[in-house]
Amino acid sequence: MKSDIKPIVLHNDVVCIADSHWKNGDTELLECLNALQNSQVLLMGDIAQMLVGNLATSIESNKALLECIQRLSERSCVYWLEGNHDFGLQALAQILPKVIFVPRKHQPLMATYKGMIVSLAHGDLFLNIRYKLYINVLNSYFGLWALRCVDWLSNGYVYRTLQKSIDSKHIRGFYGEYEAFCVRRVEAYKKYFCKRDVMPQVIIEGHFHLGHSTYVNTKEENILYVCLPSFYVDRRIFELESTIVDR
Repeated sequence: MKSDIKPIVLHNDVVCIADSHWKNGDTELLECLNALQNSQVLLMGDIAQMLVGNLATSIESNKALLECIQRLSERSCVYWLEGNHDFGLQALAQILPKVIFVPRKHQPLMATYKGMIVSLAHGDLFLNIRYKLYINVLNSYFGLWALRCVDWLSNGYVYRTLQKSIDSKHIRGFYGEYEAFCVRRVEAYKKYFCKRDVMPQVIIEGHFHLGHSTYVNTKEENILYVCLPSFYVDRRIFELESTIVDR
């Protein structure tokens, strides 16, 4: 796991949106995106409930969302980090030419904000070997090619069947003891970054639907860990500036 994308500079008014799990019929996310006037917007993964960027059926199913993001990219600098519900996104480059896509293999994405080093990721990193194998195969060239073949051969039937099943699944917020969880996540990132010549002061990720930020004490320094709220669960977006000021 490595990033070949150069570190980005986060704007003062940057906002993050994570885990909105959009599907046809949802209006609140589209209204939120249409209202945004921020100069920089980070879509932190799982923006759609099911989106495979190289499948024609998936593109058609998510047409309203993609059109909304296209309009947003005309007035804001938009980064879209792949999640586990939205992947193969680089195939959308012709539809969304101004959006900067960050594949899972390039996460964590490094950034700077007011002199601080920031780590950005959807969040499904450092979990277990079984999940890593599954998600890597799914995101591989062969995996995406196989999905495209199945979509074409079934004329979209397989995709629509899977989408119906996934759309019906209950999406819940974080469950468990969150303080210990935050410490474990920071330790996992520290283990990753210790093998490199960088250590972030801020770690931002989604995936877990927690919606909580806290400073975690380490031997080196305090690290601000931000586990983003799920827009689907909490109807909230995240503003980095207000979090830094509040702390």
